[in-house]
Amino acid sequence: MIYAIMESDLHTISLMNILIKYADDTNLLVPSDSDVGLAEEFSHVKHWADENRMVTNILKTKEIVFRRPNPRLCINPVSISEVQQVTSAKLLGITLCDTFRFDVHIGNVLKMCSQRIYFLKFLLDQGLPRHYLNTVFSALLLSRIQYVIPTWSGFLSAELKSQVNSFLKRAFKYGFCCSLYTIEAIAEDADIDLFCKMARSDHLLLSPVKSSTHHLRPKGHTHELPRCDSEMCKKSFVHRCLFRYV
Repeated sequence: MIYAIMESDLHTISLMNILIKYADDTNLLVPSDSDVGLAEEFSHVKHWADENRMVTNILKTKEIVFRRPNPRLCINPVSISEVQQVTSAKLLGITLCDTFRFDVHIGNVLKMCSQRIYFLKFLLDQGLPRHYLNTVFSALLLSRIQYVIPTWSGFLSAELKSQVNSFLKRAFKYGFCCSLYTIEAIAEDADIDLFCKMARSDHLLLSPVKSSTHHLRPKGHTHELPRCDSEMCKKSFVHRCLFRYV
């Protein structure tokens, strides 16, 4: 709490750049067309830390350049000499890749869930009833798969969906859960739940409400459809839901 208060006066030099703060995590986002570069913004952050008698942990500081999947369309900017440039980085429990793929994230999630399967096998061998196993499965494994799933489920390839579904199918086969889950159903439920909550509160990320004097058939929402210049934009949560529930 004290750090959050002290960090309240930390701002970017350029209005085009964005500082994302959460607890003691600070993330700097600099677009390619920004009028102030990453190196200058990073120096500004370090200077602020020195002024406030704080230490910037360079070893934990990473630089990631988000780009299009096609390598021919990628021009890597000059990196900061003291900071390691990586192709994937973890942010609040999600592993982001520079191409916006989620292979690494899914791999990490399935690896963690597979390790927890051994604990469920131990409970099964000890005679724990299936409905109690289902509770443990939901708490330790399903919750990990569901974690902020609306942010990344739209970007999953058919191969990644198949990997998750194969794991869920094995869990059901071994008797660890009472229902056969699929990643599609899990993602759909999470999308509907979050989108309905946002729509009820008139969330600022939603597009303006469409004004019409015509009495048309009821739809999933009354918001205007945003302009999407790329397929990747359409896969993001808000845009995906606006187009799906129209």
